[in-house]
Amino acid sequence: MNERLILMTKRLFLSFALVSTVHAQWEKLPPLPEPNGGFVCGVAAGKIVVAGGTNWAGGKKNWLKAVHLFDVKVGQWATRPDWAVRRAYGVCFQDERGMVIAGGSDGVSSVRYMVMLDGSNLGISKEQELPASIVLSAGGRVGKKFYVVGGTDDAANIAGVTGTTHVVLSGKTERLADYPGKPFAVAASAVAGDELFVFGGMNYDEVAKAAVNSSEAFAFSPAKNAWRKVKPLVAANRGLTAVALDERHIYLAGGYTDDFTAEAAIYDVQSDNYRRARLLPYAAMVGLVKHDGFVYCLGGEDKKQSRTDKFFRIPVAELLK
Repeated sequence: MNERLILMTKRLFLSFALVSTVHAQWEKLPPLPEPNGGFVCGVAAGKIVVAGGTNWAGGKKNWLKAVHLFDVKVGQWATRPDWAVRRAYGVCFQDERGMVIAGGSDGVSSVRYMVMLDGSNLGISKEQELPASIVLSAGGRVGKKFYVVGGTDDAANIAGVTGTTHVVLSGKTERLADYPGKPFAVAASAVAGDELFVFGGMNYDEVAKAAVNSSEAFAFSPAKNAWRKVKPLVAANRGLTAVALDERHIYLAGGYTDDFTAEAAIYDVQSDNYRRARLLPYAAMVGLVKHDGFVYCLGGEDKKQSRTDKFFRIPVAELLK
């Protein structure tokens, strides 16, 4: 092979490598209207929604009540009228109507009801009472039912973490089989197939009187009203976020191990195993939303007493590679 051909081959290889790298990167989007963490996020009326949350200013923690919507078609944020109350650390479910948000806290007291963010007119309405105040819980929608597990009755009460599981449907709630691991809060959860998966979180060490990270992972079958143990996380993590990429693969990313992290993995439901996955674009306890072929990464707690307004997205197909 002559030198000219070798040079051309090298240039073509370099061009291919650069193109592949560009396609594999997270795409930076317009930042959130305000730094935010602890919000609920999802999709309503075809828009990415960030509702409530917390941030810090001058050493003071602020509890937020704005609802921000990102129009993916025009690439712009808009803000709807505020919620009736400030709210953070609730559980968000997607259904055909829009977003259903359960529990949370306003910084003073915990919330004991569910609200609906309607996907047709983006109105907010109160849905129903919950069996207890829930904050920092995990949960997911399986079929037409909403499942809530773990959490505490007060965002400041880390000693009050629980492992109770409830199903909510049509104005009533029912207690189900308790979570078999240690009582927890701030765990990652996602629904794949007909099961709710819960990963990691924060346990309370009664002896040390302190929060400790968990690596436990379990799956709940509503059909059997039973939990089963799945392979634990490689590293104990609280504030990890999960999003189902399809019926088999769950993307797990961010959170706090010994520091805030951008590490990520994909859990394979069928093989009960993890593989390393594309890192987040920044280290934080982020929000993740899947919509129309993309996974969106939103804001989050990136340092102690700090929140970020960063916003990125990546094709689901790139995460599955």
